[in-house]
Amino acid sequence: MTSRSGTAAPVGGDHAERRSRAHRLWPMSWALILLYLVTVSTLSPLLAGASWWLGIAVLGTVVLASAAAARSLGVRTWVATIVGAVVWLGLLILFFAPDASFVLVLPTFDTPGVFVELGRDGLRSIARQGTPAEADMGIRFILAIGAGAFALLLDAVAVAGRMAAVVGFPAVAIALVPGFVNGHINLVALALCGAAFLLVLWTDTRVRRLSTSRPSGVLGIGALTVIGSLLFAAAAPGYNGESLIPSGGGSVFGRGVSPLVDLGKDLRRPGGAQQFSYTTSTDESLYFRLLTLDEFNGTTWSAGNDRVRELNEPGTLMDVPGLSDEILTEPTTTTVQVDGMVAPWLPVPFPSVRVVGAEGRWMWDMEGLTLSSRLSGAGGQSYIAESVLIQPTREQLIAAQPEVPPNVDRFLALPEDIPPILTETLAAITAETDNAYDTAFAIQQYLRGSPFLYSLEAPVDDGYDGDGFDVIATFLEKKSGYCVHFASAMAVLSRMAGIPARVSLGYLPGDRVVGAESRLTYTVGTDDLHSWPELYFSGVGWVPFEPTPGRGVVPDYARPQSSGADGRNVQDARTSERAQGDQAPVLPPSTTSSTGEGAVEPPAELLTSAALFFLLLLGSPGLLRASRRRSRTRALHSGRAGPVTAWREISDAAQDYGMPVSEADTPRAFSAALSSRSAFTTQEEKALASLLDAVERVRFADPDRATLRLVGPSLAANTETVTGALRRRAGFMDRVRATIAPASVLSPVYRGRVPEPA
Repeated sequence: MTSRSGTAAPVGGDHAERRSRAHRLWPMSWALILLYLVTVSTLSPLLAGASWWLGIAVLGTVVLASAAAARSLGVRTWVATIVGAVVWLGLLILFFAPDASFVLVLPTFDTPGVFVELGRDGLRSIARQGTPAEADMGIRFILAIGAGAFALLLDAVAVAGRMAAVVGFPAVAIALVPGFVNGHINLVALALCGAAFLLVLWTDTRVRRLSTSRPSGVLGIGALTVIGSLLFAAAAPGYNGESLIPSGGGSVFGRGVSPLVDLGKDLRRPGGAQQFSYTTSTDESLYFRLLTLDEFNGTTWSAGNDRVRELNEPGTLMDVPGLSDEILTEPTTTTVQVDGMVAPWLPVPFPSVRVVGAEGRWMWDMEGLTLSSRLSGAGGQSYIAESVLIQPTREQLIAAQPEVPPNVDRFLALPEDIPPILTETLAAITAETDNAYDTAFAIQQYLRGSPFLYSLEAPVDDGYDGDGFDVIATFLEKKSGYCVHFASAMAVLSRMAGIPARVSLGYLPGDRVVGAESRLTYTVGTDDLHSWPELYFSGVGWVPFEPTPGRGVVPDYARPQSSGADGRNVQDARTSERAQGDQAPVLPPSTTSSTGEGAVEPPAELLTSAALFFLLLLGSPGLLRASRRRSRTRALHSGRAGPVTAWREISDAAQDYGMPVSEADTPRAFSAALSSRSAFTTQEEKALASLLDAVERVRFADPDRATLRLVGPSLAANTETVTGALRRRAGFMDRVRATIAPASVLSPVYRGRVPEPA
């Protein structure tokens, strides 16, 4: 900083000056607090209730206010940010680990262990719950960690770093998170977040007393960020349209972190709307699959992110994994008309090998033979699915080789911490079995037999709803649950027995239409939502089993030999569910799951578009500065600009490279400050002196005569000499900051400027 006389003041100023500057920065801190509160509020679609918001609102407000208060006491700006971090740590200890602390806010050797355990609890809770999730202690701890880090980032960047425009990027990124998780964007919340961001920018311009003689680039960039974010949210493929309006059924299937938990929520919601109808050429009962879950981490089933995919085209013909020529198959053609279902998957019979007529870009999962899209939806689609129904015999399954192909090994993976009850149950079930088929059949019959009961409410009432190890263990004790529990239990027990297994989600065969032209016409509704296990047998491939009592159709190869029952008990199960009032709703528009443990990986095209969008916004200050520099250079070389333009370029360069100058400086004081800070060579001093003489002539002499003499290549050369000297003498980080976050654009202070001649 320099005084009005041009002499350099001590770097950083004295204690009183810092306190005075800190008092002027209080409006910025209040604006940041408002931006913080509005931004964290945008996460409300992901969490139930409002108590979680109050806690993190208090935490972030206290952190930001404590940093501002520390500056008011005269500490340096960056030290105040550290004070905020210390306060954040103290609040974490006070709220989450008071028993492992000293005087409630100081850490002890036990504090890290408590924090680690809370973090694990939070991650497990996120994996088990859909959205909106109940904010238990673990989730609140993770929220407090993220919220405190966000508050410190706001303070460090906007106040300590003096780059207020940059805080818009993390704020907008947080506001867009709910859209990535559940496909629904609250444009009102996003607009409020943008308005708070613009308030921060406006406060920054007022606090730093910017000149109003020219439009401020910082507000323009801020407005671009807000408008661009709203346009992106409203128009990006797969992230807009119907997803902005929740479906009337209120379904959450596929929207949360665990698809199986979401399916259970759907089954307990009122609904019953028709999803699709189909006409088929077979008398066999068709299960329609949406997706398969093949990874189990101990807390939830999810779809692996390493799936091999292939674009569906009219000529695309898929191979059925693991199927040999010895297995009898029935070629089947099914015409599907989707009605109320809106989802990124097409319901197809398994195993379908060709789908013709689907509009949009659909991708085959080559292992699971399911179809999904990141840009299209199932709603209103009409298509023909060609499938080859696998009809293995019991003898062929018994004769299947026990060796597992290398590409199927991953379907045996299980965490090590298997609950003892699962091991004991498997040992009891398979005591007299000697091959994989007998083991699978024994597991199915055990789960379908007494005293197991089908119940949608018991798992919720007793607190074991889900699909993880702990849930399965409790389910085996309580012996009551619905399809999610039966399917997950059989898949896990099968893997423990050395049989590759996975879980499929989709629909039961539905209801045959009475009086239709074809007796093989069916309708499928939301009460047909279902999950079931599929097991792999060498030479046969993937075959489904039905362990859920009162639901679905037991395949021929999985029925008891002594029983005359055909296994067709779907209607009995529906009657029981309707008596309980437990019917499922329609699927939500554009259902997607989050990253991490979710079943559907986030849309790559969407993430790429978002990344490019934010990179463009992030690079816009540097691009604007480079464009301004090139424009001035061309104008100086051509003679269309004079000393005032050259002086402005030097002033911007000095600000970009962190030169401490004052907006009150005269051109001569500004020149003296540059000389004292930069240690110019003789040639560089002459270039600066020549520019100073030129700009003072424009300011104090006859503008017309002076301007004619002070334009052209020599003026451009002197400008390049001085700006080049500033760049060479700046530190590495100063040069990086000047390139990607130039202060003359993000926080413009028109120091050393002179008015244009009249």
